[in-house]
Amino acid sequence: MRIHVVGAMIGILASAFVASPVPLVAQGAAPAPGTATGTFAVAGKSVPLTHAVAFNSGAIIYLAITDQTLPPDEVKSEFDLAMYQFKHKVVGLELTLDHTRKVTETAYRWELTQTPCAGCFDVSISGGPEGPLTGTVKTTAKGQAAKLAVDIAFSAPFAKPSAVKK
Repeated sequence: MRIHVVGAMIGILASAFVASPVPLVAQGAAPAPGTATGTFAVAGKSVPLTHAVAFNSGAIIYLAITDQTLPPDEVKSEFDLAMYQFKHKVVGLELTLDHTRKVTETAYRWELTQTPCAGCFDVSISGGPEGPLTGTVKTTAKGQAAKLAVDIAFSAPFAKPSAVKK
């Protein structure tokens, strides 16, 4: 009899927990502009990605989701961006979008190397012409086969260099 009473109490508590109207974690909320939440892993080593920024060069938009800030005054071109990322050992994801915001290229940066990886990530992006670009990046089966693990939410404003001349 005691077993049935304990089992019934556990069942009642479990159903109350599942049916609770109070969410334990806010789901679906986009991160604050300029930030990302989630982790990026390569071959079992993971790094939290915490920053997101987009660079609009006209016909092409570069979206970087990284472990550190990319200062707009120091990354004014694609070349400057690549040099900064190499010099500061930036880890993260790089997405290239066309003017309609369709993803045309995907790559990741890990241990000073940029590796293209077409089809490795499922990317969802929304946002107006002035930004921010918001969305998610998740690993596909191809990415898992390449020993990648990604589950990121981001909000990437378009970078604007300061008006200060150097």
